[in-house]
Amino acid sequence: MGSIAAIQYEGSMSDAFDIKSGVKQGCVLAPTLFSIFFSLLLKHAFGKSTEGVYMHTRSDGNLYNIVRLRAKTKIRKTTIRDMLFADDAAVTSHRVQDLQRLMDRFSQPCEDFGLTISLKQTNVLGQDVNTPPVITIDNYQLEVVHEFSYLGSTIPDNLSLDTELDKRIGKAATTLGRLTSHV
Repeated sequence: MGSIAAIQYEGSMSDAFDIKSGVKQGCVLAPTLFSIFFSLLLKHAFGKSTEGVYMHTRSDGNLYNIVRLRAKTKIRKTTIRDMLFADDAAVTSHRVQDLQRLMDRFSQPCEDFGLTISLKQTNVLGQDVNTPPVITIDNYQLEVVHEFSYLGSTIPDNLSLDTELDKRIGKAATTLGRLTSHV
């Protein structure tokens, strides 16, 4: 890499050493390399796993006609178990025991690949459940939350979109107000 570094700790400086791997901070290759790295981690973690949320799709007609999804043919079943953005991940499943299995499968490869899961920032959201789900990573019980923010959207445990719609309408009204004051 052509870089040399030293570590300063409690007023002492280590000897200089060559940096032999990685990319410099801000390098345009960093996001792509991390995506490749994380894709390999996920493939290693989930392999042929069948747990996740199933979504039925059909792309040969009216997209919003839900009756067409009841057909026996031309339906595609897709499993969604993870949603990724930068270095954030959301893991999904229909059942608590499946989610625990996914977290077990995810946490070990993270450790093997040198990544640390921030347990304090990792939450569980159960939707339409009577008892809060208990999910653990290495015997640490994850916090159960009543709403979850992901990529700027708020997902509540009661399946209501009211709060999210109110927030978006408020943002749109603010933006419209700014536009009209400048015209």
